[in-house]
Amino acid sequence: MEINTGTVETLKNGECLLVDARIVKNGAISLQFAEVIRPIDEQMSLVAYANRYNDAFSTKARRSWLVTDVQAATEDYGVDFSDMNPDWYEGPKGTMLDLNILNPVLNGYNVRLAIKETTEPTPYQQENIETACKTRGKGGDPITHKGEYIFSNVIVVGVKGEQEVEHTRLEADPVGVQLVEESQVQLTTESMVGELESNDIGL
Repeated sequence: MEINTGTVETLKNGECLLVDARIVKNGAISLQFAEVIRPIDEQMSLVAYANRYNDAFSTKARRSWLVTDVQAATEDYGVDFSDMNPDWYEGPKGTMLDLNILNPVLNGYNVRLAIKETTEPTPYQQENIETACKTRGKGGDPITHKGEYIFSNVIVVGVKGEQEVEHTRLEADPVGVQLVEESQVQLTTESMVGELESNDIGL
């Protein structure tokens, strides 16, 4: 595969870019992929288009990372990922190798990114719910599904030919629906007050 055949800034819908590689633990490497994934709902597309100059509604490329080893990556992508490659350099996040390979193909499969939305957070998302959950625009109110936070994860997948990528998108609650945890806290508080009021000791 040829390097420097695309850029993140010029990605079009349906194109995937192998951006770069970074050395991680135990000599493994992390490959970063990027793809602009358009909403399937036409109304949402119009919202994004109407706010195309508003950073809060940016349609920037989604990212995902795939960890592999040097030998496998070299065979799969035709790039020398060994420490003999002089193009490795020290960047802010570690030892990096710029690639910018447009539409990589792995063992006959087109490499693409798929959105997998869920209400089950990862440990990191659980610790950073306010910044990790899906929101209405950057810094906006959380988007929920059946009263629970939505977490929009992106994974690297392989598809054959013109096969469409299967995304998992959860139906969003209408604006104003109360979070399940807030509802539970409210019910618990009301129950405690009711129990105390019925107690002979009183408040």
